[in-house]
Amino acid sequence: MTDTRRSFLGKLAATAGALTLGRYAGAAVPATTAKTWASGMALDITFTVATKASGYIKRPFVAVYIEDAQGTTVRNLTVWLKQDRLNPRWLAELTRWTRQNTDLVSTVSSATRNPGTYAVSWDGKDDKGKVLAQGDYYVVVETAREHGPYSLVREKVTVSATTFKKAFAANNDIEAVSVSFGKA
Repeated sequence: MTDTRRSFLGKLAATAGALTLGRYAGAAVPATTAKTWASGMALDITFTVATKASGYIKRPFVAVYIEDAQGTTVRNLTVWLKQDRLNPRWLAELTRWTRQNTDLVSTVSSATRNPGTYAVSWDGKDDKGKVLAQGDYYVVVETAREHGPYSLVREKVTVSATTFKKAFAANNDIEAVSVSFGKA
């Protein structure tokens, strides 16, 4: 039986509508066989910012977060920025973080800190508290400083049930970044 142009377009529209509804309703999502994050494990991230800068040093704005393999932020670990009417323009200096997370500023940010070495930990959960799967993720450390450089370190880690340690390359004000995955 041959379809008329009108019946073909009707079927095409119905199929597109069903696919769209399935996408937003969560239906027709293939089952995943990925293993979930190993219980009791954490990814510890240690980073050093702006200790070798000279002159009058403004406190750096810092964002440390986790991206999935597609580059989408899944967990904001820490964001330091000055939130007042005088400096909202400096938020845009954290260019990669700002692209996806501007609406989170009031809920995830805390005060800036002096240059130094700091540590944060990721428990394998996303920003909504859902435990994520094992696999490839990117650890991102991003800094910006008024009258200072923009710095970005973004490195891939593969999380499984196996412990590991890894040091990342430095970049401008980000003088060191290292990660270790093991028992929390």
